[in-house]
Amino acid sequence: MHIIDENLTTTGNAHSKTVDMLVDYITDCEFDESCLNTASLAMAMEYCYQPHPRFWREFSATFVADAVARLFPDRISAPGKATRSGNELMRDVREILRVNAFDEENAEMIAAVPVRERPADRVAASEWICGEYRRKRQMSELEFAQRDGKCCGEGALTVLECLEKARAGIPFTRIGTRVARSYRDAMLDARR
Repeated sequence: MHIIDENLTTTGNAHSKTVDMLVDYITDCEFDESCLNTASLAMAMEYCYQPHPRFWREFSATFVADAVARLFPDRISAPGKATRSGNELMRDVREILRVNAFDEENAEMIAAVPVRERPADRVAASEWICGEYRRKRQMSELEFAQRDGKCCGEGALTVLECLEKARAGIPFTRIGTRVARSYRDAMLDARR
């Protein structure tokens, strides 16, 4: 069983701490190799989430690959020798991290705006984010912001809420993190 280190930071030992947390989560949830898929790894990454700036931008797919390699050495192997399913799985992990990092970056942009001028809901936030990228002529970011019907506002506001509440000392957990932690707790309780 692993206790979450609430002070996990992005220092030199963050890599090993994060890999340890991922390994502990996968082990505690009794995920075997047949359970190793995008959803289970997304839950493992959410389990590790800590509300501090740059968390997702500093969370590397290498952390996940190292955790998987520790538990299932044949699943993700050396570059050029990885299985097709291992490559697809890591591509999905990188995409999840890209979306989370993008939401985090957008949350920082919104946080830089005075509170009374901030977009108040997910639709307004999406429009504001797209407008900022358009204004800055950052077309690849604009295109990414417009994916899936401009859902970037909801993600940014969720991250912003996490960060602001954490700064104020108010407990708050994002839904995905709460689900991941609850699932792990239920698995541990079932074994008692």
